[in-house]
Amino acid sequence: MKKIATTTLLLLSTSLLTAETPKEFNGALKLGTLGYGVDISTPIKESLSARFNINGLSYTDSQSSDDNDFEGTLDLFTLGAVVDYYPFSTNFRLSSGLYYNGNGFSGTVTPNATVKIDINDKEYSSSEIGHLDSTVSFNSIAPYLGLGWGNDAHDKGWGFTFDLGVLYHGTPKVKLTAVDVNPLVADEVATNVKIEEEKANSDLSSFKFFPVLSIGVNYTF
Repeated sequence: MKKIATTTLLLLSTSLLTAETPKEFNGALKLGTLGYGVDISTPIKESLSARFNINGLSYTDSQSSDDNDFEGTLDLFTLGAVVDYYPFSTNFRLSSGLYYNGNGFSGTVTPNATVKIDINDKEYSSSEIGHLDSTVSFNSIAPYLGLGWGNDAHDKGWGFTFDLGVLYHGTPKVKLTAVDVNPLVADEVATNVKIEEEKANSDLSSFKFFPVLSIGVNYTF
């Protein structure tokens, strides 16, 4: 998949260098699994268009689970360079490209005065651990394959845009960190955090693809 996307990106660069100056551009506003997004498209040949986009969203949630306080933040940020191929005389397209992938997650679990936190089946009180931090990160470069409708800058006016595809972001990387640890249990906590981290990485190892679904409106000028 990386080879396909790299080839596509080379095709995009070559086509932009050899194409005539385009007369139209297409701008789109959209919302989807990558967050809010903006697309800019321009034709490079009769059935090919170059599309560049930026997407992002940050969402934080706080709640109590088993009386532990939990706060997590999902950060979405991507920059994409995509080639759109229109095989028919419609706005249906096949897409391939590369994304800079800044998506990630961070969270904190804090035990309270009466309920302990569980790490590798071992419970620790608030006097032993202040809080447990977690982060999930992915490959910074992610190939993309998909299909969709719209963004064809050959026809002026308003239109509808839709994307359905996948980003290959590789194996998720989980990092766990115990903060404000009592020195009396520091070595034990470090061992259990490491085991818990390995379990989390194993559980998430198969989630190598991120689904891309978006819908929006575009205008060609």
